[in-house]
Amino acid sequence: MQADNQQLAVIITGLISTTLSLRQWERHIVVSYLLQVQDISSHAIIVTINFTPTKDVHQLCMPAWIPGSYMVRDFARNIISISARDEQGPLATQQLDKQSWQLACRQLPVTVSYHIYAYDMSVRAAYVDDELAVLNPAALCLAVSDLTAVPQQITLFKPAAQQAASWRVATALTPINGTGFLAFGTYQAADYASLIDSPILAGLFTLQQFDIDGIPHYLVVSGNNLTDLTRFASDLQQICQQQRQVFGSLPADLDQYWFLLWVTEQGYGGLEHKFSTLLLCNRFDLPANATAEPDDNYQQLLALCSHEYFHTWWVKRLKPVEFQCYRLDAEQYSSQLWLYEGFTSYFDDLALVHSGLISPQRYLSSLEKTISRVSRSPSDSVQSLAASSFNAWTKFYKQDENAVNAVVSYYAKGALLALCLEADLQQQGSSLQQLCQYLYQQYAARGTDEQSLFSSLHALGFSDLADTARAWVEQSAPLPLAAAAKKLGLALSFRSERQPDDLSGTDDNPLPAPASLSANVKLQQGLLTVTQVRNDGAAQQAGLMVGDQLLALAGRKITEQSLPQLLQRLAEHSRQDLTIYRKDRLLTLQLPIMAAPPKVAMLQVTQPEQVSRWLRQPESSLPAVAVDPAFPATS
Repeated sequence: MQADNQQLAVIITGLISTTLSLRQWERHIVVSYLLQVQDISSHAIIVTINFTPTKDVHQLCMPAWIPGSYMVRDFARNIISISARDEQGPLATQQLDKQSWQLACRQLPVTVSYHIYAYDMSVRAAYVDDELAVLNPAALCLAVSDLTAVPQQITLFKPAAQQAASWRVATALTPINGTGFLAFGTYQAADYASLIDSPILAGLFTLQQFDIDGIPHYLVVSGNNLTDLTRFASDLQQICQQQRQVFGSLPADLDQYWFLLWVTEQGYGGLEHKFSTLLLCNRFDLPANATAEPDDNYQQLLALCSHEYFHTWWVKRLKPVEFQCYRLDAEQYSSQLWLYEGFTSYFDDLALVHSGLISPQRYLSSLEKTISRVSRSPSDSVQSLAASSFNAWTKFYKQDENAVNAVVSYYAKGALLALCLEADLQQQGSSLQQLCQYLYQQYAARGTDEQSLFSSLHALGFSDLADTARAWVEQSAPLPLAAAAKKLGLALSFRSERQPDDLSGTDDNPLPAPASLSANVKLQQGLLTVTQVRNDGAAQQAGLMVGDQLLALAGRKITEQSLPQLLQRLAEHSRQDLTIYRKDRLLTLQLPIMAAPPKVAMLQVTQPEQVSRWLRQPESSLPAVAVDPAFPATS
């Protein structure tokens, strides 16, 4: 019996030892990616994956989209060739669909190699030129099935080209194996989801650092620019402080944050990540030296940075329950994008005025433009915010010439819904900030569903507002903006537009506004060409179509300069000959000369104390009170 017990003890000890060995082995399982820019001029990247298989068959899959940008982008289309091998020789790879391959393994370490074309100038993909490489792992790194939960390592090699001799690396990924700060080398993510949430900017750049609550924030600006980066970093720090105040503190797990700014000749955009954001801007969006208040371009850039930083809480941690686990092979629907992008769009400009970077008048002018863009679009009464969110994949991100009549922006109208909520909450002694804090505290761990905002309003004692807000979200109707403005100490009125880009401010021109074409036109091949026709306007009533080329109105030649003059001088309520080319046919239509509808928003301060409390500005800084009763206050 004693011998049997000793033998059993040996077996148990062996099993425990084996189990410990397996656990140690599991801890050391990694998927390793090697990224090499093969040729800058041809924008070619070679990616090599090394891993030890855990099954006879693994699948390799590239995401079809990247979280935060709700459109299928089919990154795998840029893979030119792919192959795999182990120490015994080549392995069979079978393509299963547009983005997946099946790999037969022999239980030996595997190497997969593929070539990628990287020349997509966006914050969502991959791009290489002689100044930098913008590397989104979501567009570069195939996921290895059954190994997405293990650590993922990515080794970056400096390009051999002479232009890259001074390149450095900026990313929120963790450097390992002796890789220095901003150096080429090996970086690690906890898992595949973290890897693809960590963009990389390699190239020529400058670096500024500031701290928020002791947490380092890095501003990386690509290229060599004529700008005041010290001022930029200082302004950015103030914005980050304001966004932190909305939630009361930084996220508990935030240990660093990177603003990765890609500066180019022409471009604009941003995409949020958990510990960073990748941004794209024009070179002259950056602040000039020795400037006072930001100009329009710099204000837009600051608002973009503010928007993406707000997402650090509001999307990257608190998110729709549908996005608690991303499914990246196909569309993933949510009707809550108005809550996440709309609220973020409200708070992004607000942070600028709260921090004193722009004046209240500049802020109100920006708000006027948002109101005008939403109010002048027929879609405001056609599509609900919930429907706009749910159909973002096919409608909002793939807009056509009819979008103005059919697609509501869940960014812009969502921001105006936030404004309406703010007005009611402020009137009842609360604020939208307090509502956001409550939502973040209650739902960050589990995600919000379609009722979470309304349930939160009920829980906070605003039951009537909860029911009202539900109608605002679910119904296809204009928001009560004039009433909201009044509750905030403002008067909202509308006037007629003078030109298509006329979106804000009072009109000092003594002449009457020109008649409205209710269509957008663009100069193409020397002729004004119709690009959009708004429902129920003069252009639609005349029978104009997208693509029509405008030749003459009332017997007079149409040019960019003459069209607004003709629309101003022709008698209102008359019908005039409009001569056009439609494809290869010469046609004459009858254009009704109709007054431009009042769709340009104007905001005036009527209660300085209320506005001061909302914008956190001294009353002395508020624009002078000026209410003109001649303009209607409808919305």
